[in-house]
Amino acid sequence: MASLERTAYPRFKRLISERELREFFTPSAEDVAWAREHTHDRPGRVLALLVILKSAARMGRVPRLRAIPEAIVANVRDQAGLHAETVPEADSERSEERYRSAVRERLGLRHRLGEARGVAEAAMRAAAPP
Repeated sequence: MASLERTAYPRFKRLISERELREFFTPSAEDVAWAREHTHDRPGRVLALLVILKSAARMGRVPRLRAIPEAIVANVRDQAGLHAETVPEADSERSEERYRSAVRERLGLRHRLGEARGVAEAAMRAAAPP
């Protein structure tokens, strides 16, 4: 059976290797500039947007900020050159949803929950024995 992290609805691993952090959760200079522009260069917001961006790029879906492991947050914070005490912040649920929408747009991800459920249901029916 496939591990939970490799299913159609991927989740974060409990332990994330240094190699994986470097390879998948390190923001580029372009990513940092984009996040600074979208958050008016407020460090906590920059960090929030970057961790959502890097997590979504790795997982293929946009996770909620509170679901992102501290190891990823710490790596992104360090690699983006943010102060060690900076914590990811979104002033409200509405702000976080704006960040999530910006990430979807940047990565070209679609958010069509009803359509996704239909595709999943069709795939399960096709795969199920008659």
